[in-house]
Amino acid sequence: MIRKREPRWQSAAHRAQVAAELMEEAESLNTTGIATPAEVTRSKLPPPLQVAFTAGTAEVPAGDSEPVDHSTAVPAPQAPAPAPVLPQVASREAVARGDRDGALAILDAALTAAPDDALLLLERAAVLSAGGRYGASKQDLERVLQTDPAHVEAHMSLGVLLSRRGLWIDAVMHLRRAVELEPGYAGAWYQLGESLNHLDHLGEARAAFERAVEIEPRNTRALYGLGIILDRLKRPEDATHMYRRSREAAGR
Repeated sequence: MIRKREPRWQSAAHRAQVAAELMEEAESLNTTGIATPAEVTRSKLPPPLQVAFTAGTAEVPAGDSEPVDHSTAVPAPQAPAPAPVLPQVASREAVARGDRDGALAILDAALTAAPDDALLLLERAAVLSAGGRYGASKQDLERVLQTDPAHVEAHMSLGVLLSRRGLWIDAVMHLRRAVELEPGYAGAWYQLGESLNHLDHLGEARAAFERAVEIEPRNTRALYGLGIILDRLKRPEDATHMYRRSREAAGR
């Protein structure tokens, strides 16, 4: 407690003592933790920074470092890179333009990098076959089967190719293998029925066509083939019924 100043204290020594006590008491009452100007001077501390915050960015006074961005940076959306064109697709586009040689060049280049790629070999075999190059097409299909003897599509394609060359017995061997590997393959059953019909195996041909129709009731070619077999079996009424079903399935 500060003593009441009385006239007898008015000497210089008394006034200095009172002043010291006042300062001591004032400092003892400073409980806010905020440095007084005297403390700042004594500690040689820098003056407080005046910081203004905007949307996520702290702005500092001129002369200090650059503003610090406290926001999370969101990268600008990037356009997706265009998907590469598959050689098979480019080849089919070339064939559609009537450029079969260009299609073969595309597939040849792709097979140089991946000589055992089954999809590329099947695609090239199809282009070669369409151009009447059956020997080269057969080589590509056999190459697929060397790598994968159970490749259904290779057996199917080779069976069709051999049928076009009139090699019905060899065609039947590959087509039988195709339906063994994939019993639900209606197209293979139809091709098998065609080959068996040319070998005059009428009972087996009929069964193959019927299996194709069972899988795909509106398979027009299988229905027509079944009509042919029934005609050959001297069953004209049943044959006519199958021909009618084939026309109806085709929308005619």
